[in-house]
Amino acid sequence: KVTGLMMGAFCMATISFAQQTEKKVTGEVLDMACYMAKGAHGTDHKDCAAACIKGGSPMGILTSDGKVVLVVENHDKKSAYEEVKKHAGEQVTVTGTMAERGGMPGIIVSEVKAKS
Repeated sequence: KVTGLMMGAFCMATISFAQQTEKKVTGEVLDMACYMAKGAHGTDHKDCAAACIKGGSPMGILTSDGKVVLVVENHDKKSAYEEVKKHAGEQVTVTGTMAERGGMPGIIVSEVKAKS
């Protein structure tokens, strides 16, 4: 029984590890509240996005192919997540660990660079 439990734990750890990879995602920083409710994004929505994010709205990245990736705080690099907040409505490249849970892609951010 113990061997079976150990093998099961090993398999689950392997599956979890396989679902997470380091990646860069480039696109517009969204406030998910306005985007999900109204599809709001772009330069006309920049000030509202900044206010919503400051108020606690979750963030996402809208990529050039129309996909949205949830931005998640890295507990070991909290400053990177705080830096993303400063770029609401702007184009950035976020580096971090990609993960997918329940069909939702997310990036656990470790670095952010504003696009110029």
